[in-house]
Amino acid sequence: MSAQLFARNTRVESLQLCISSSSCRVKAMPPPGKVPRKDNLWLQCEWASCSFVCSAMEEFFEHVTQHLQQHLHDSGEEEEEEEEDDPLEEDFSCLWQECGFCSLDSSSDLLRHVYFHCYHTKLKQWGLQALQSQTDLSPCILDFQSRNVIPDIPDHFLCLWEHCESSFDNPEWFYRHVEAHSLCCEYQAVGKENHVLCGWKGCTCTFKDRCKLREHLRSHTQEKVVACPTCGGMFANNTKFLDHIRRQTSLDQQHFQCSYCSKRFATERLLRDHMRNHVNHYKCPLCDMTCPLPSSLRNHMRFRHSEDRPFKCDCCDYSCKNLIDLQKHMDTHSKEPAYRCDFENCSFSARSLCSVKSHYRKVHEGDSEPRYRCHVCDKCFTRGNNLTVHLRKKHQFKWPSGHPRFRYGHFCIPLPMFTALYAPTSPGTRSMKTATCDCSWFAMRV
Repeated sequence: MSAQLFARNTRVESLQLCISSSSCRVKAMPPPGKVPRKDNLWLQCEWASCSFVCSAMEEFFEHVTQHLQQHLHDSGEEEEEEEEDDPLEEDFSCLWQECGFCSLDSSSDLLRHVYFHCYHTKLKQWGLQALQSQTDLSPCILDFQSRNVIPDIPDHFLCLWEHCESSFDNPEWFYRHVEAHSLCCEYQAVGKENHVLCGWKGCTCTFKDRCKLREHLRSHTQEKVVACPTCGGMFANNTKFLDHIRRQTSLDQQHFQCSYCSKRFATERLLRDHMRNHVNHYKCPLCDMTCPLPSSLRNHMRFRHSEDRPFKCDCCDYSCKNLIDLQKHMDTHSKEPAYRCDFENCSFSARSLCSVKSHYRKVHEGDSEPRYRCHVCDKCFTRGNNLTVHLRKKHQFKWPSGHPRFRYGHFCIPLPMFTALYAPTSPGTRSMKTATCDCSWFAMRV
């Protein structure tokens, strides 16, 4: 046996030992304090063409473990049948539907990855139950093919509770283990009341009851409790998941409109959450610009006040401030058009995606009429930058310090800024955009 095959067999045996120990942990460790949900789970295996279904996580993990063992055994036999002089490049591929994960580093990466698929399947089932309980909501309309795309998994799930440091390959057992800490910790006197203390390394938070501590521990473990059954997105609670669904409602059902940027929302609470972004607390030290978040201020400083351009093109002297701009620029170096119009019988192609989108709007959607209107003299323009030039030169308007341009709104009549108004458009009416500047007037969509 070659040294390469011997090394592979050693890794396979190591992974099988790891699976075996994980299986033992399944049987030896029942869910600590876990209250089962009232509705039965429908856990369907999506490994290759398997159609196995069960309702218990323990049974589900045991079933998927058998797939892993067989997969590793078959992969080992295929390697032994191949006789090549060059070293073999080992890979451990996941056969879960719509996944495509492949690890070249370690077979144990595949184990943790597949076990996370099992956990993710449970979260999607909980998401389906939550959605079915809301009769007024429609399913998610995002790409179904992303439903099994899961995040990168750490080397191990490590518990950092004081004097613990247990590690796990299975996220389900890890989260149950951490939850057991929250249920077993003792109340201690803090001031005049008894509190439970978070024992996570470096954390000094205290809580009035164990329930709050359990929720807090998710900020340390990054545990998600529900996932979208359509797109696979994971969320920290049902409220955030249902907000994810409500943001996809049709425009005619979004009756709550932001008075600052004209964006619409399905519920008043979503609008309030959005409006907080317009309450700026972080002021730029170099201009009058204020930002809602420290990260927004950092981006403003980088784009408006810094000359640093760390992203450089390998083909020419071009440099820019972010990766997206560099990727767009690299399209210009392509010898062949990288993007083509997908309209039937159209042969248009271009090197940049924005050119194809512009072509589609003008040629196939008839979007060549003026869409930008000056709110002072009613002159119309087909491009927003032409309206900007007009406002600056004809009417001597200036945008607020720190902003790169005017902000364009979708409104129909001049109103004092920050005035809330919902005015649905009539069917078949074209949209006309007008500009917002520091003249304290806002224009609304017709």
